[in-house]
Amino acid sequence: MIQLFKADATLTPADHQTHRRYVFEVPRECEQLEFWVRYAPKHLTEPESTRLAEAAVMQQTAALAARVGESLAAEWQAGLGRRANQSRLSNLLTVSLDDADGTYRGAGHRQSNDQRLMVGRAAASPGLVAGPLPPGAWTLTISAHTLVSAQCELSIQIGAEMASSC
Repeated sequence: MIQLFKADATLTPADHQTHRRYVFEVPRECEQLEFWVRYAPKHLTEPESTRLAEAAVMQQTAALAARVGESLAAEWQAGLGRRANQSRLSNLLTVSLDDADGTYRGAGHRQSNDQRLMVGRAAASPGLVAGPLPPGAWTLTISAHTLVSAQCELSIQIGAEMASSC
């Protein structure tokens, strides 16, 4: 296995619902690519989750009351408020992959904050497409669907199995 790419980044709520593209070079004779994408924290602490959930419910209740009236909004809030206080808010980052020919090779939209994925000529992780691995500039995209923590540490490692090392 040879290392093709390594990156570390710190994301913040300003990166919420954005995409970061990481370009890496795939050499000729590559048989398989392996990706390790990790981020932390996954979940906010219980007090942080409760504070943010309560603020969101209050804001949404006020907006709903303006459309449907105070009584219905209060009823909605009573049911949702209990669930919101029992849930833990989490960051969610996902990956997608494009090859050197510009072909979309799939995505790993998983809840885990520690993912090991692979794509090769004959097999691939679920969500990714196996097939030829054209040499050149590939792109790994990290999509920040949800960023609720003050900071989220991201680490990416990409390696290659070469035909000569098999």
